[in-house]
Amino acid sequence: MHSCNRICIYRVNQVAHYITLKYRRNILSHNNSANASHTKLYIPTIFHRLSLPLWPNFLLTQFLTNHGSFRSHLHKINKTPSPNCNCPEKTVQTAHHLILECSLWSKDRRSVLKSLPPPLVLQYHINTVSITSFLRRIFQALQEDAQVT
Repeated sequence: MHSCNRICIYRVNQVAHYITLKYRRNILSHNNSANASHTKLYIPTIFHRLSLPLWPNFLLTQFLTNHGSFRSHLHKINKTPSPNCNCPEKTVQTAHHLILECSLWSKDRRSVLKSLPPPLVLQYHINTVSITSFLRRIFQALQEDAQVT
């Protein structure tokens, strides 16, 4: 084998090794990061996200990131005085709280939301009409509440 070919093969192997290390570091840093803690309730790893039949839209992004009109987020950016929900529990109002825990939404909450862990709800039921309309009703109520305050 010509020495130039050996050098090229060596360089290609170096680049492949570098890319592999960089990819592994990025995956680990994402999985171990404190950022996106709310999103990780539903999408725990990048590999899980890649397995989802999911096309993000505005509504879904608001709920997955907890950056919508949720009082926890609005309080963080000084748009509301309290992060707490209007429900009797007075829990911090996050997307997770509204979707799975809030007593104000217990009648509308689908049984599938009560019975499965969040990653499985997202994987199997997020694109169903009943779940999407439930999220829309919550979001609409949040928008109306934000206009009042």
